Amino acid sequence: MKKYVGNSLIGIGLLLFFIVSYGVLENEQNQNELMESFTSIKTEAASEKVYVGANSVEVQQLKESNSEVVGILKIPSIYLESPVLEGATPENLNRALGVITGLDEPGELNGSAAIAGHQSHIFGQFLNRLNELQIGDRFELETKMDTLRYEVFNIQIVKPENVDILERQKGISLLSLITCYPERSNKFRLVVQAKQVEN
Repeated sequence: MKKYVGNSLIGIGLLLFFIVSYGVLENEQNQNELMESFTSIKTEAASEKVYVGANSVEVQQLKESNSEVVGILKIPSIYLESPVLEGATPENLNRALGVITGLDEPGELNGSAAIAGHQSHIFGQFLNRLNELQIGDRFELETKMDTLRYEVFNIQIVKPENVDILERQKGISLLSLITCYPERSNKFRLVVQAKQVEN
């Protein structure tokens, strides 16, 4: 009987291991496909410039592209590189990070933009290490048109209904990174705020 129970537990453990491994591999493949898609979009963007005399004018349709990938968030201090999708819908947040709609475009002076993401419960994925960021840490948001650099200046834990934290702040381009807090709970939101910097 003990041997049967032991073998059953080993079998269940192996099954769970394979399920988790498959999920991790599938997630990585999905992330890679989204980032490759973004790279293709950026390449197309570079080739769709219209030159007028010495000035280059970006084609407006590029900004209005219906592509779902709008950028790649890179945070070296927590080893994060993840695609950012248009809209923080449940479907998007199961695949990557999502821009919260109804706010300003990232990089807009006196504007406020925000990116949301789940804590995926897999070390190093999505925003499950966001709590490790510290004031002064820097990161990048690569968009179709530019690479925007940010420096963290504020970290807060707030209630989900506290949306005032996303209000514009005069003189800066604000980007907020948001995830649920604490881990495996949606009682609060961890909000890491950064301002755009030149270098």
